[in-house]
Amino acid sequence: MAPYRKGPPVKPELGMLYSMEVWWAGEWLKERGYLLRPRYRSGWKPSWRIGKDFYLNYEDGLAGHGIVMDAIRISDSLMVAMKRVSLSSVRQAGEEKVATLFSNDQHSTNPLNHYIRVLEVLSVPDNINEKIIVMIFMRGVMDPSFNTIGEVLQFFKEMIEGLQYMHRNNVAHRDCSINNMAMDAKSMYTRIYHPIEQKKRFDWSGGALHHSRTRCPPKYYLFDFGFSRLYDSSQPPPLEPAIKSGGYFTPEAEEDALCDPFAADVYLLGNMMCFFGCPGIHGLKFLAELVDDMMADDPAKRPTMDEVASRFSVIVQKQPWWKLRTRAVKKDEIIFLKPFRTLHHILWTFSMMLMLKPAIPCPRP
Repeated sequence: MAPYRKGPPVKPELGMLYSMEVWWAGEWLKERGYLLRPRYRSGWKPSWRIGKDFYLNYEDGLAGHGIVMDAIRISDSLMVAMKRVSLSSVRQAGEEKVATLFSNDQHSTNPLNHYIRVLEVLSVPDNINEKIIVMIFMRGVMDPSFNTIGEVLQFFKEMIEGLQYMHRNNVAHRDCSINNMAMDAKSMYTRIYHPIEQKKRFDWSGGALHHSRTRCPPKYYLFDFGFSRLYDSSQPPPLEPAIKSGGYFTPEAEEDALCDPFAADVYLLGNMMCFFGCPGIHGLKFLAELVDDMMADDPAKRPTMDEVASRFSVIVQKQPWWKLRTRAVKKDEIIFLKPFRTLHHILWTFSMMLMLKPAIPCPRP
């Protein structure tokens, strides 16, 4: 029996399939080579006692997302994410176009390409207006926590490279907030984690243990290309309506003006980096000048992504090794815990140096 967890009074309907989940239920995806969790299989019956047990104490009580669903690829047990795309939606149809562009043979092998690669595009039975984009399953970049300044800088580096690569290929992301960044953390975890309850193993047999980013570096990716646009390289990029990305508008958007989509990307990436330093993590002040320029009110004064990448590289190269291995201390950390965490970090850092792990972890190609 699953461990007890307190919860609200249980109603008979709680924990059952929601309307958005019903679309995924059945065996049709298994025929395409993908196995969904027991909750979505034919003949599923709840493992809890309806009306008596709290359904979130049970693996099959955890609901997935209606638009994006997790699954296991039967051929190799790879956990994947499957996203429904409506071809009748201008936004989603554009997403498929950009997603498949950066997943082709020309782009997928380029180390600067940090878009989540599309593994397959599935047709939906009896519905020519919908498709399913199959991608490697990713987790949010903030969990597990960053241990060092070097780990944070590697994340910044890969996101800068990713956006730079998109711009070089005349694509503007237009929604590059922290919400649309993810990491492939398979290398960090000793056993596959559960897609919903990510602190547990996939089979709920215990906690999902993991290594640090320094010891087993993950890879970082951009995703969600619903607002992205591919432009004609022979023409100046058209001005676009501003969108709210991760809860933030660019300054020109607040004036209700059309935006240069590439300059808007630079601002949004700078805003993400600012989020880490203010009010997030101590020790990133050496990036302040670059971030301030990226977030200039005047779009014409912002650096291009090529300039951002060049300046960032120079700044990082100037940092001493001890700075890169400094603990990434959250500014809201409880004071009385700092001495204990500092001591643990010193011992952990010594072990990483003995293992010859670099201060800025670089994932394998």
